[in-house]
Amino acid sequence: MRPKTHRRRFAALSAAVLAVLLLSEPASSGEPTAESVAAIKACTDLVAINGKTGASPPDELEEKAGAEGRLAAGAEAARRSPASCIGVWSTACIQKAGNMSNGVLNDCYDQEAAAWDKRLNIAYGKASSRMEKDALDNLRKVQRAWIAWRDATCSEPYLVFQGTMAGPMESWCKLDITARQAIWMEGWLMQ
Repeated sequence: MRPKTHRRRFAALSAAVLAVLLLSEPASSGEPTAESVAAIKACTDLVAINGKTGASPPDELEEKAGAEGRLAAGAEAARRSPASCIGVWSTACIQKAGNMSNGVLNDCYDQEAAAWDKRLNIAYGKASSRMEKDALDNLRKVQRAWIAWRDATCSEPYLVFQGTMAGPMESWCKLDITARQAIWMEGWLMQ
């Protein structure tokens, strides 16, 4: 074979491989899947319903003192806490895949993180549109500081372990921290 033929075939094969990789990586686009958005919404809607029904969980003056009392109160409060929804999509995604390979964990965690990030951005837009200048300026500072903190915090697994297990740890970190920030930001919409 001639050198030009090898180059053409290599270029064609490289382009085909690149196309397959780009088309098979929907989670890396940063856009959440419809399923991940729906799962989180269903869970947070259930939390809202639970918050409106039944007796409120005991507060610090009413709950039984000690570890048992705290865990019992925490379990009761979990039904009413949006933080209990963190992992709702990624767990279902991992179970559907039927394995816990690093690729599956990263993909499922990243999909759910993208859904929480979308909620965060929507809540930020709505909250900032309702705030006075000083409050808005401070919210921007908070969000910038939070982004830096999230990125530094979630890079720690790789810096400590420097191996393949760091990938899922970093992905879970971003999911968990982003979800908690979204929940916090959505709290400003209740004001």
